Amino acid sequence: MRSSPRNGRVYRRCGCRDPQHKQLGAHCPRLSADPEHGTWTFAVDLPANGNRHTLRRGGFPTEETARTALRRVLEGQDGGFSADPNQTVADYLTAWLQTKALTVKPTTLVRYRDYVTNDLIPNLGRIGLDDLSH
Repeated sequence: MRSSPRNGRVYRRCGCRDPQHKQLGAHCPRLSADPEHGTWTFAVDLPANGNRHTLRRGGFPTEETARTALRRVLEGQDGGFSADPNQTVADYLTAWLQTKALTVKPTTLVRYRDYVTNDLIPNLGRIGLDDLSH
């Protein structure tokens, strides 16, 4: 099933290779014959610095889990979350503090800044935002 670039696309692919050692990916003939072969992957085109960036994530066991993950990425994008693959937790938290400075009381901002700079960034700051999980 094809969908628009804005909504992303979900497909199955595998790591099989042809005789020239080129990966077959979504073109593997076993994918249509064996429903257990390969894993589910999603791809979505997202804006990044005025250009288009294709975000791909794979390894999902079912089509529904891949669709759920795609939906989460799109919801995050709609909510202002940037899916920059190089963005770290420290970069995100710094930008978050700047946006909070416009909406919270000064004393609340001081407390947030203390938590972020003293606790969160030293412990989690180097982790890529894409790699952060529970």
